[in-house]
Amino acid sequence: MQREVMRRNEFLDPTLFGNDAGEDENIERLNEYYLSKPEHDIFFHPSVRLQFVRARKGIGKSALLCYTAYQVQKDNPDDIIINIKASDLIALFNSNPSNALEYINCWQQRICTRVNLELGKKIHFAFSDDSMALVESAELANFKGKNIISALLNRINVSTDLATVTLSKPSIQDNYALLKRYSENQNHKVWLFIDDIDATFIDTPENRLLVSTFFSACRELTNNVKGINIRASIRTDVWSLICIDEALDKCEQYMLDLSWSTNDTGKILCKKILSYYKEKQPNSPYCVYQERENFDDIYNIVFNKTLRWGTKSVKPYRPIHILSAGRPRWAAQLCKIAAKDAYSKSYSYINNGNINFAMNEYGKYRLADLYKEHNHQCDSLEDIIESFRNNRTEYRSNDLINHINEHVLSTISNVTIDNVITSDALHIAKFLYRIGFITLRNDEYNKAVGFTRFEDAPNLLIPANYNEADLWIVHPAYRTILNLHDE
Repeated sequence: MQREVMRRNEFLDPTLFGNDAGEDENIERLNEYYLSKPEHDIFFHPSVRLQFVRARKGIGKSALLCYTAYQVQKDNPDDIIINIKASDLIALFNSNPSNALEYINCWQQRICTRVNLELGKKIHFAFSDDSMALVESAELANFKGKNIISALLNRINVSTDLATVTLSKPSIQDNYALLKRYSENQNHKVWLFIDDIDATFIDTPENRLLVSTFFSACRELTNNVKGINIRASIRTDVWSLICIDEALDKCEQYMLDLSWSTNDTGKILCKKILSYYKEKQPNSPYCVYQERENFDDIYNIVFNKTLRWGTKSVKPYRPIHILSAGRPRWAAQLCKIAAKDAYSKSYSYINNGNINFAMNEYGKYRLADLYKEHNHQCDSLEDIIESFRNNRTEYRSNDLINHINEHVLSTISNVTIDNVITSDALHIAKFLYRIGFITLRNDEYNKAVGFTRFEDAPNLLIPANYNEADLWIVHPAYRTILNLHDE
């Protein structure tokens, strides 16, 4: 197909590269472009009662929860699907627990109360305050070994004299038939999807206890109560702070670590572009494309065929993956900024110049995200990052340690990282590597400059693995905004 020259109005459409927030995406569109990998299968399986997903911000935890809920509803239309934020649970049950056991019980009460509300909606009861109080005060021990739908409906049955039948619905006999059908059917499940348990997390003993007991409560509920499947998410950095609780050792086996490779990023962007044109321009010639057969052709719809990276020309998704640190949300933001620049300059395709222009605005987002994501781990983080401003992009190991000693520890006598006070430059360097501010240089596939992330090799920058020859590079996402330069 000849590449025509035209002004691309779709470059101004923010939906071209999908919604930045997976939970806000149109569910049909998300279903079109979500990349499900074999290791995700356990998340969808009905026999797997409990599963958590762990990842950094922007990786797609919320998208996985929404996509799973959508697929489960399609495959099991009679099951009850509840997709909520953790804040919705907290608002349901007022309590002032003082220890871990009370916190666990409180979380269980909140979960069962939310399930009860959903059942009430399905069986056409509007619960009074009194009837809900009866349910909330019920001892969870009485649920052990029972199907959660039958158990909760039995409690509702006991208190029907306190419930108000909705007048706009059919007669009481119909409601009784519905109750009986649900109570007798042991195959129905409740699927509970809980997102953002660590939203606005600040590292305090109270917050650690609040979040850690949530996971213990979920484990106990799925072990003791039949008919409930729970899926929940947590940020990697928050889990590292709360997992000092020994009880969470038993939850580790239920944890899925979500990450995306370079090729994964390419597939996700490809699916987003194709789904956009199928939805917005169904008569477009692009709609005949198939993801696998026309992978490069789909990219060529909006991108220049190749982009320059280092001294090489590479497929567009490769630099986008690196600049976005493998986070789909960041990749979408970068592409949107570059697309707007391409439109303003009447370019038909996004090219290197548009990506380069985007880096200043994009860098502001990345620094803001870095601070929001990790300030609770290190209250001196901004000062440490700013120490690199107007300096180099690359450091050998010894140079990196010298920089931290001269520009950080000389002005901040004690840096606190994860509640541990340190004056060790290597410890600080390891933290910068762990949060993705610096990466290890490598020549991946011998094609172009590549980087090793903490997820790829977590045991670097420790005394046993210290290598003076290692070349540490400030991640490209931060270079323009910090005015970094090559020597």
